[in-house]
Amino acid sequence: MKKLILSLMIMVACASAQAQTPGNLFRQFKGAKNAEYVHLGKLALALMRPFIKDDEDEDARTALRCIRSMKVLDLDDCTAEVKHSFAQKAKNLKTSGYEVLVRSNEKDESALILFRQKKNVIRELLILSADDDSCSLLQFKGRIKPGDVEKLMKDNQ
Repeated sequence: MKKLILSLMIMVACASAQAQTPGNLFRQFKGAKNAEYVHLGKLALALMRPFIKDDEDEDARTALRCIRSMKVLDLDDCTAEVKHSFAQKAKNLKTSGYEVLVRSNEKDESALILFRQKKNVIRELLILSADDDSCSLLQFKGRIKPGDVEKLMKDNQ
């Protein structure tokens, strides 16, 4: 009986070790050769606001007002091995605590948009795209109103 329980505990530990979090994906692949990684914090985003004129793009101004930090990882210029590794690890992305906004799995391409919500405000928005040619991961943290996300999606269709 002890062996059975020990075996089950080892299996659970191995399965959880395989699960990836967004932070793990950023850490593992931001240092890959030709990877492009950008992290903009609250201060950098605040410094960008004055450069967006009111009459140019109200959606961008609204988005910058709601977002506290932004991380972007782009692997388009990386080798096929790096992209394949990213795609495989992205399949094991731990999504507990997130709600799915969009999920698309086609032959060689997958896209996933997840969000975390607290008190009817989106606290984190995660966009993952992986295929043979390009792989990217975007993470936005802040206080985003669901209506703003819907409006942006409608405007950009």
